[in-house]
Amino acid sequence: MKTLAHHLFHFRYYLNCKKSLLPLLQRLPQRSMSQNAAEAHMCRVAVVQMTSVSDKEVNFHTCEDFIKKAVAAGAKMVFLPEACDYIAETKEDSIKLAESIQGPIVLKYCNLGASLGVWLSLGGLHIKEKEENKVSNTHILTNEIGEIVSTYKKTHLFSVHIPEKNLRLEESTYISQGEGIYDPVSTPAGNVALAICYDMRFPELSLIQRRLGAQILTYPSAFTVTTGLAHWKTILRARAIETQCYVIAAAQTGQHNKKRSSYGHAMIVDPWGTVLCEIKEGTGFAVADIDLTYLNKIRQEMPVVAHRRSDLYYLNEIPLPKGPRICQILPMPSPYASYQFGQVTIPGSCIFLKSVHSQAFVNKKPVVPGHILLTPEKPVKRLCDMSSAEVCDSIQLIQIASVVVIKKYNPESIQIVIQDGPAAGQTIEHVHFHLVPLNEDSRQKLQGHENHGAWREKSEMEKEAQSLQHIVNQVIPTLLKKPFVSFTSFELVTPTLQDPVSIEYDHLNIPDECLIAKTKQSCAFIPPNPALTGHICVTPLQNTADITEVAADVLTDLFLNVQLVQRHAESVCKTGSSTIVLIQDHLLQKSTQQLQVHILPRVEGDLPDNDDIYKVVKNFDLRSSDWSVMSEVSSIASQIRSLIYV
Repeated sequence: MKTLAHHLFHFRYYLNCKKSLLPLLQRLPQRSMSQNAAEAHMCRVAVVQMTSVSDKEVNFHTCEDFIKKAVAAGAKMVFLPEACDYIAETKEDSIKLAESIQGPIVLKYCNLGASLGVWLSLGGLHIKEKEENKVSNTHILTNEIGEIVSTYKKTHLFSVHIPEKNLRLEESTYISQGEGIYDPVSTPAGNVALAICYDMRFPELSLIQRRLGAQILTYPSAFTVTTGLAHWKTILRARAIETQCYVIAAAQTGQHNKKRSSYGHAMIVDPWGTVLCEIKEGTGFAVADIDLTYLNKIRQEMPVVAHRRSDLYYLNEIPLPKGPRICQILPMPSPYASYQFGQVTIPGSCIFLKSVHSQAFVNKKPVVPGHILLTPEKPVKRLCDMSSAEVCDSIQLIQIASVVVIKKYNPESIQIVIQDGPAAGQTIEHVHFHLVPLNEDSRQKLQGHENHGAWREKSEMEKEAQSLQHIVNQVIPTLLKKPFVSFTSFELVTPTLQDPVSIEYDHLNIPDECLIAKTKQSCAFIPPNPALTGHICVTPLQNTADITEVAADVLTDLFLNVQLVQRHAESVCKTGSSTIVLIQDHLLQKSTQQLQVHILPRVEGDLPDNDDIYKVVKNFDLRSSDWSVMSEVSSIASQIRSLIYV
C-alpha cells in the first residue's frame, strides 16, 4: 500500500511542474480566426470538401465553383481532395477514365488557376501509367500562372478488410506505388509538403518532410466513414503537433455511388494542434490564415526537433532524391503564363515542350528554320550552376526536342550548342541550349550568324510553336515508353594509368595520359591536336551515333561528365567561358561515327570572330591526330584529372 508521504511527494511534484510550465503555456499564443489576415507572414488558404462522382466534367465544375468562391474570400491557395477528378464504381472504370498528366483535365485546372491567379493543390488525380492495368494516384501542385511545380505519387497504398462492416478496399490492385519523397515547395503560404490520405498514418514521412523544411503538410483524402469516425481528427492533430506544422486536409464526403461513401470533415490544423476550420457536413469550402510567425514562435519556444535523441534512435530512410525520377512531360503552358529567360520574357504561347525543370521554345531570331532554344526554368547563368536533376531533365528534354525538330524539318544533321559565358558569345545570363537543324546550304550560316535572320513577330513564332506542339502530341506516346531516369549521384571510375583505354573511334585507342575522367558510361579526354587550348572530347563508352536513339541513362551520364570536366578545365586554363558543342552529322563529324561533345574553353579574342568556333569544330578531325606528340596536352590532362580525382 502506498504511503501518505508517497502521495504527498507526487502531489508536490505535480504542482511544481505545473508552476514551471505555466509561463510557457501562457506565452504560447492562442489562434483566433478573427485576427487580421494582413499581418506579416500570413496567407489565406482554402480547403475544399466535395462528393466526386464518375463524371469528370461534373466534378470539375463543382471544384471550379468552390475555387472561384474561395478566391473571392481572399484565398491565395486552394486545396482539393483526393480523387477530385472522379470516383468510379469499379477499378476497371477507374483505369479506363484515367488521363495522362498532359490530358485535358489537368490542363483545365492549370488554365483555371492561371485565370484566377491562385495556387491549386489537386489532391490526387488518376494518372495513366505504363502498366495498362494500373494508374497512379498523383498529387499535383500548380502555381498562380498555371505551371505544375511539383507532383507526388502516393507511396502508401490503402488496404483494409473489416468483415463486420462489409468493408474491403485494396488500392494496390489498380494503383501503382510511388517511390520518392521530395523537397517541400515554396509557396505564398509557406513550404508545402505533398502527401495523400493513407500517408498520414505513417509519421516517419511527415517527420522527414519537416526535416526537409516543411511548414505545411497536406493530406487530401477520401477517408472511409468507419476509419474516419475512429481516427481522422486524431491523426491529423497528431501530425500537426509532432511536426509543429500546419496540416491541410481536403476531403471527400457523402455517397459517391452504391458501393462507396466518404467521411468528410475537411479541416486545417495549426502547429499547436488547434483545428482552425472544419467542414462537419455537406460540401463546400472553408478558409484559414497560415501564420508563419506563429509557427516559428512555437518552434522556438518548444524546439522538439533539437531535442531528438539521434544517439538513441533515428529515421532509417533511403537517401532523398533532389528531383523527379523521370523527365516528366507537362501540359503546354496556359495563355496567361510567361517565363523569364534572363532579361527576356517568353510568352507561354511560344513554348512547345515543357518538363518539370525545363522548357523548349521557338527562337525570335533563328539562324535557320527550326533553330530552337531550351533552358532550365531556374534562372542559372551557366551550366556549372545547374543541379544534377536539372541537367538530367534538360538533356532528356533536348533529346525529345531533337526528335520533334528532325520530324518537322528533316535536316541532314543537328547541332546542339551552349555558349557558356561571355567569351563564348553568351549575351543572355541564363544558360540555354541551341538546337540547330542543318543541311548543306544552312551550315554556312553558323559563321557570322548574327548577320542572318530577322526578328520575328509573335504571331509567326506562335504559329511555329503550334506546329511543333502538334508533332509533340504525335511522338509523346512512343517516347513515354522509354525508361527516362534521374541521377542522384555521379560515380567516377578511377582511370587505370597503365593500360590504354580502348574506345571505338574507328579502332583508335585513347592513351591514358590524355584521359581526364571516366565513368561507367562515358569518357573525357584531350585530343593530341586540340582545336583550342584545353579542348576536351567527351563520348559515351558504348557505340552510339544518334542522340535520338541513345539510352537516357547514357545521355544523362554524358552531360554530367561534361559539366564536371568543363568546370575544372576552365580552372586549369584560366578561362571563364566555354563553347560546348554536340554534333550529330556524318559529314561534319568526320572524325568518327561516335557521338561526341566538344568542350572548348574560351577567352576574349582567341578567334578573329567568335563564330569562327563553328568552323574550328567543323575542321577538327580526331583521326588525323598524332598520338605520339602529347607532352603539352598530357600536362593539361594531368592537371584537370588531379582536380577531379582528389
